Amino acid sequence: MTDQGNNNQNISCNPFAALFSSLADAKQFASDQKPQQKSTEPPLEDSGESQSESENSVSDSVDDNDDSVAEISRSFRSRQELCEQLNVNHMIQRIFLITLDNSDPSLRGGNGIPPRCVYLEEMAADLDGQDWLDMDNIEQALFNRLLLLEPGNHLIYMTSCSAVNLSADRDAGEKCAIPYLYACYQRAKEEVTKVPEKLLSFAVRCKNLTVSNTRTVLLTPEIYISQNVYEQLLDLLLEGFSGARPEEVVEFVEEVIAGLFSDQEVRTFEEVIVPVFDIFHGRVKDLDLCQPLLYSYLDVLLYFSHHKDIAKVLVDHIQPKDPANGLQYQKSLLGAVLNISCLLKTPGVVEGHGYFLNPSRSSAQETRVQEANIHQVNRLIQTLCSVLSRSTLLS
Repeated sequence: MTDQGNNNQNISCNPFAALFSSLADAKQFASDQKPQQKSTEPPLEDSGESQSESENSVSDSVDDNDDSVAEISRSFRSRQELCEQLNVNHMIQRIFLITLDNSDPSLRGGNGIPPRCVYLEEMAADLDGQDWLDMDNIEQALFNRLLLLEPGNHLIYMTSCSAVNLSADRDAGEKCAIPYLYACYQRAKEEVTKVPEKLLSFAVRCKNLTVSNTRTVLLTPEIYISQNVYEQLLDLLLEGFSGARPEEVVEFVEEVIAGLFSDQEVRTFEEVIVPVFDIFHGRVKDLDLCQPLLYSYLDVLLYFSHHKDIAKVLVDHIQPKDPANGLQYQKSLLGAVLNISCLLKTPGVVEGHGYFLNPSRSSAQETRVQEANIHQVNRLIQTLCSVLSRSTLLS
């Protein structure tokens, strides 16, 4: 059977042929559709181009996904960096009690922020909009803080709580450089023990910064107006030895001393410590055995005699110009300490004598306290022995 016969048979058997008025109309419709069907079939070349376009579309989609992932990654890193920056800023604020942020306290999160800080207004203006502290600007910020004559006049509230907090005001507004830096050192030590691993190196750097700035203060005291930094150092030692944990002050002082020995271009260690001896001498010569403060001075002097580097300077310092003149020893620092006695300064004259003034009216407890104070003279002997042994070792 021919192709035309097959087509005629197929059309006649097609149930849709009944939709036409005659079989001839159905055949005509079928013949008209064949060219259109052929024309709708894409050529082989077009098929290749279509496949290429599809592949390009897939590639573009992959690139778009890569860009999205990269953007998300950048955004995540940016958030991480911002979070770390915020944590570093808060840590610096807690240690040094300073800030560049003078915004509304109610807009800040209260977590991890000290109640009071000194606002460094001039530095904030110089940084032109930067209101956070970081490891790049903390050294300059600390130097600016130490130069403030009245830091208490620059205190601001860091949180929305405006209740009176005298302790926070006192800590943040501390005028004296040495006590302020020691307090910063203690706060930095605390941060070292509790900050996350990522912030540990920053906390250690802050602690080291307190030591290096204390060294700078002692080497260049003329920069810090109206401050007797050598007197402050002695007072810090006295406070430490009269307190419960003198080892904390000793730790700080010895780190500072190590720094002083590493940098003696401006002043030698001797030039730093001798003014402390002179202040010590001027104070201790007016004390007597009834004054508890004397024993803090003796503890400090014992510390001086036990510290190799300080003792070396001390031994040289107490040497009289004329060794043959015994009275000159009495006028030295050690002589002033050893001259303290319970005996009458002028035989027969009890004026100014502080012991057993009214024995008949004193209670037994008061008498025992005065006896104990007199027996504290043993500390003087201990101090003398320590200095003599150090002198022997150094000779």
